[in-house]
Amino acid sequence: MGCSSPALWVILATALSFSALRVHAAPPRSVVDKGSLAATSSADVCSHFFSRQDCGYVGITEDACIQRQCCWSPSMAPIPWCFQRKDEEYLCTADVVSRRDCGYMGINAQECYNRGCCWDSSSNQINAPFCFLKHHKCDGYTVSNVQESAHGLTLDLKLNGDPNACARFGSDIPNLAVVVDFETESRVRVKVLNKDAKRYEIPTDALPSTESTIRRDGKRGYTFQYKQNPFTFSVTRVSDGEVLFDSSVAGMDSLIYENEYLEISSVLPNDANIYGLGEVVSGFRRDTRGTRQTMWARDAATPVDQNLYGSHPFHLEMRNGNAHGVFLRNSNGMDVVITPRKITYKTIGGVLDFTVFTGPTPTNVINQYTEVIGRPHMPPAWALGFHQSRYGYNNIDQVQQVVQRYKQENLPLDGMWIDIDYMDNFKDFTYDEARFPKARVRELTTQLASNNQSLVLIVDPGIPIEPGYEPYDTGMEGGVFIKSLTGKPIEGRVWPGQTYFPDFFNTNETWAWWEHELRLTRQDLGDNVYPWIDMNEPSNFCNGPCTKDTPKANEVSSEATPLPLKYSINNAGRQAPLDEKTIAENAVHKNGLRLTDTHNLYGHMESRATHHALLQLKPDTKPFILTRSTFPGTGTYAAHWTGDNWSEWSHLHYSIPGILSFGLFGIPFTGADICGFNGNTTEELCLRWHQLGALYPFARNHNAIQASDQEPYVWPNSVLPATRQALQIRYSLLPYLYGAFERAHRTGQPVWQPLFFKYPQDPLTLKIDQQFLLGDSILVSPALSAGLLKVKAYFPGSGPWYDFTTHERVMGADPNPNGSDRSHRYALLNAKAGTDPIPLSISGGSIIPIHLNPQLTVASTRSQPISLLVALDPKGFAKGEMYIDDGSSVKPLHQARVSFELTAGQKLVSRAALKSGNSDLTNMTPAQAQEFRTQLEHTDRIEKIVIMGLDFAPATSPAQNQGSQEEHEQEADEEEDGTENLLFRHHHQNKHQYNSEASPLVVKKLSKLDQKKSNLSTAKALSLSELNINGAKLALGNGLQGGADGTQGQDPTTGYAWQVNQEAGSLTLTGLKMDLFSEWFVQWKTV
Repeated sequence: MGCSSPALWVILATALSFSALRVHAAPPRSVVDKGSLAATSSADVCSHFFSRQDCGYVGITEDACIQRQCCWSPSMAPIPWCFQRKDEEYLCTADVVSRRDCGYMGINAQECYNRGCCWDSSSNQINAPFCFLKHHKCDGYTVSNVQESAHGLTLDLKLNGDPNACARFGSDIPNLAVVVDFETESRVRVKVLNKDAKRYEIPTDALPSTESTIRRDGKRGYTFQYKQNPFTFSVTRVSDGEVLFDSSVAGMDSLIYENEYLEISSVLPNDANIYGLGEVVSGFRRDTRGTRQTMWARDAATPVDQNLYGSHPFHLEMRNGNAHGVFLRNSNGMDVVITPRKITYKTIGGVLDFTVFTGPTPTNVINQYTEVIGRPHMPPAWALGFHQSRYGYNNIDQVQQVVQRYKQENLPLDGMWIDIDYMDNFKDFTYDEARFPKARVRELTTQLASNNQSLVLIVDPGIPIEPGYEPYDTGMEGGVFIKSLTGKPIEGRVWPGQTYFPDFFNTNETWAWWEHELRLTRQDLGDNVYPWIDMNEPSNFCNGPCTKDTPKANEVSSEATPLPLKYSINNAGRQAPLDEKTIAENAVHKNGLRLTDTHNLYGHMESRATHHALLQLKPDTKPFILTRSTFPGTGTYAAHWTGDNWSEWSHLHYSIPGILSFGLFGIPFTGADICGFNGNTTEELCLRWHQLGALYPFARNHNAIQASDQEPYVWPNSVLPATRQALQIRYSLLPYLYGAFERAHRTGQPVWQPLFFKYPQDPLTLKIDQQFLLGDSILVSPALSAGLLKVKAYFPGSGPWYDFTTHERVMGADPNPNGSDRSHRYALLNAKAGTDPIPLSISGGSIIPIHLNPQLTVASTRSQPISLLVALDPKGFAKGEMYIDDGSSVKPLHQARVSFELTAGQKLVSRAALKSGNSDLTNMTPAQAQEFRTQLEHTDRIEKIVIMGLDFAPATSPAQNQGSQEEHEQEADEEEDGTENLLFRHHHQNKHQYNSEASPLVVKKLSKLDQKKSNLSTAKALSLSELNINGAKLALGNGLQGGADGTQGQDPTTGYAWQVNQEAGSLTLTGLKMDLFSEWFVQWKTV
C-alpha cells in the first residue's frame, strides 16, 4: 500500500479513487514531508495536501518521482505520495529530443498510459522512446552579475526556482558562472561552470591549455550577446551577420546544469550542412532529419550510425558558402542530437566548454581548430608507403614469404605488420618461440632494414596477471595499473586472459614503465620496429570488472533492466550500460580522476605515452604509431585506422566519409583496412579497394584471422596488375603527398578534402562524399559499386580539369560560370576494372610534382627525378610547390621549399627557398650545396615537364564553344553498360577547350570526326616558333622540327626533347636535368 497505517486508513482508502490508491504500493522511506523541503521563498509548490494530482504509478519510488519533476511526500493518509507541483502544467508535447523514457522494451500504449505517461509511436531516427514522461519546461537561469573586460566577460547565473523544479535527471545546480574569453580574432570560448564547486575538466596532460595560442591584438571578427532571463547567448560573425551559435531555441530548455546531466541547444538553419561529430560509420554530411551521435569509446565491428572507437565533439558547418566550427571541450559520455533546426548537447558530466571558430573558409576553420587541439604530426616519409598486414599469419616463414612475394611481383612495400599471432599466448612484449622465435623475427627486421623497410607489431594495453611475467612484475612494483576505489588494480579480460590495464594518466611511473618495455622490444629486434596500439578504448571481454568466473560480455543476460534514473547516452544504439565491453566506470587513476570522466581519453593518453617513449628512444627520429581509439589532439601523436570494417561495397564507400571526417578532427593520417577486415572479399571488390586504398593517407591491406587471403597477388591476372598500377601512382605522387602532409602539420589543412573545401560557393559539393580532393588539386572519382565500366563524376568550379594519366582535358572551362544550372559539369570517366586506373583529374591552375620511375620503397623512390604536371587555367596560369626534408628527422636541419608558377601561359618559373637550421642558404658555397643535397637524401633533378591545356584545335567563337545543355546531359546520363558514344564524347571535349588568341599551340587541321560533328569556324592557327629552356634557346623554324608531322624533336646540343600530343592538347619536355634547388625557367613563343 505504501503507508504503514491503522486499519481505519485502509477503510478510508476504499472510498478513494483507484488512481489515488495505486501510487501507494512502495513502502514508506520516511514520514517526513519532503515536499516542504522543496519549497521556494516565493511559493511552496509542494505543500498542498488534499488537492494533490497523481504523478506516479503503483510502486513508484522517490527518485522516479523526482525524475518526473513532481513532488514526493510520504503520508499516513491515502493520498498520492508522488504528485504534481502546484500551478505547473505537465504536458505530452515535449520535443522528441527532450523525451525521457517512461517505458521498457516492448511496452504498448495502454501499459504506457497506465504508468501515467505519454505515448507517441511515430518513427524517429534518434532512438527516442515512444513512451515518455510528461514534461514541463525548465525556467533556466537569470544573469545576476556581470563583469566585463577588454578580453571577455564573466556572468553569474542564478537558478530560477528551486533545485528540484527542473530536475530532469537530478537536482539542478543553483549557482553557475559563465566565462567568455575572446581568445583570438576568430575564436571565442564560452565556458559554463559550477560557481560553488569545482567539477571535472579535461586535464592539460590530455589536452593542452589554449594560453599559448591566445592573440588579443587583432580585430575581433565576431560579437557575443546574451539574454538575461532566461540566460541564453549567441555568437555572430561580423563579416556577414551570420549567427553561428544561438542557445535560444524554441521549444527547448535554455540551459540544464545538473550533477550528472548537462543540456544546451543551438539554432540551426533548415537542412543544415553539418560535418564531423564522431567516430561513426555514416555518410559525411550528417542527417538533419535526426542524428544522435554518441560519444563513448567502444570496441565494435563498425556498425552503421553507432558510437565507435573515438570521440570527437567537433563539427564544421557550411552556410551560404562560409564555414564555422563548434568544439565542446568535454571528455564525458554524451549525445549530440541533430534534429530539424537545432543541435542539442547532452553530456553526463564535466562542464560546458564551447569554442566557436568563425572561419570563414573551411580551411580557416580547421586551422583554427587544430591550433587549439594540436597540429597533426608530420609522418616519417617511409610511413607514406604501402603496408601489408593480417591477423592470422601462422608463423614467421609466412611473413617472410609475403615480403619476398611483394618484391617478386614488383609491388611496393614499406611496412610489414604482424598482429597478435607473434606473441606467446597473446602476451605483450613476448614471442611465440615455436612459431615466431625472437631470433627469426630479428632476422626479418634486419632484412627489412637493409631495404629501408620497417616492421610494425601490435601491442594491446591489457597486461596479463601472471607473476613471473616481466611486464606484470615491474608494473606491479611501479604501481602502474588503474585501480578500484579500494586501491586494488581493476581486473578485466582480453586476449591473454585475466588482465590489468596501465594507467596512462600516471605520466611518471606508467610512462617510464611503458618506455622501458618498448625499449626492450627495440633492443630485441631493431630500431625499425614500431608499435600499433589496439584495443585501447579500452576493450574488455567482460562488462566491467571481472574474474575468471565472470561470463563474457556476449553471455550476459539480455533481459530488460529497470528504467535508469540517470540519463542514458545511446551507447551501442540501445542505451547499453557504460561498462559494456570495457572496464569499470568507477576505476580511478593515480591522480584521482575517475574513469567515468576519462574513459574517452584512454587511447589518446596511450598514444601520448607511446609517442613520448619513442622520442626518448630516438629523440631525432619521427615516431610512427597507429592507434584505434582517438580524441581531439590524438593526431599530434599518432595515425589512425577506421577499425574492423567489412569486405562489402558499402564499406568501401564508407571509408571516404570516414577519412574525410578524421581530416576535420585533425587526424589526416588515417586509412581503412583495404579489401575489408571482416568477411571474405571478392576479386572485383579487392581490385577496386586497392585502387582507392592506394590513395588513402595511410594505406594498409589488413584482414581477420578467419577470412580468406587478400594480398594483391592472390588474383594474379586482375587484382595484382591493378594494384601494381595503383601503387605506382601512389609512389609517383609522394612529392605531392609529402607536401600535403607538411601543410597539414603546419596549418591543419586535411590531406583528403571534401569538394567544398576548395569550392565552398558551389552548393552541389555539399552533399558529395563519393568523390574527394587529394590535396588541393587532384579530384578522385572512384568506382564504388560492382560492374562499373565508367563513373559519373562531378567537376566543381568553373575551370578546366585534366586527366592525370592521359593529360587530356576531361572538363572544359565553364562558358557561363555564374549560371545556376550545373548539369553540364558532370562527365562519364573510363573506369574499366583491370585496364583503367582510378579516375584522377587535375584542376586547371595547378602544378603537380611527381616522381618518375617509382620504385619499391619510399626511400628508393625519393632518389628518382621529378616530373612536373602543369595544368593551365583559362587564363594560362598555374602554380604549385614542393616541400623537401630528409624524411625522418623530428626537426629537420635541411629544408627546401620550391615553388613553381606559370604566368600568361608562356613562361614557367621555379624558385627555391633553402634552409639549414635557421640559416638561409640562398647563396650556398659549393661545399654547402653538396652537404645540403647529401643530407636531404632526395633527388635534386627535374627531368620532365608536361604542360596541359594548350589548344591544339582551331579557335572558336564563344557562342560555338558553349554547346547545348541537352548535349551535356546526354553524355552525363549515358548508361554505364560499357557502351560509349565516342562521336559525342570527342565533340564534347573540344567544345570546352579554352579559346584564346594567346594559346601557344594550335593543331592546323581538324580530324574528320570533328569536322563532321562540330561545324566550328576555323581561326588562324598558331605554331610554336621558339622554346627557351633556362636560357638555352631552341629555334624551331616553321613549326616543330625533327619529328613526324612536326610534333616532336630533340635538340642535339642540349639533349632537350619535346613532344606535342595533338589529341590531348599537351606539350611534353624531357631530358631537362633541371636543378630542383636552383631557380630556372621555361619559356616559349608562338606565331
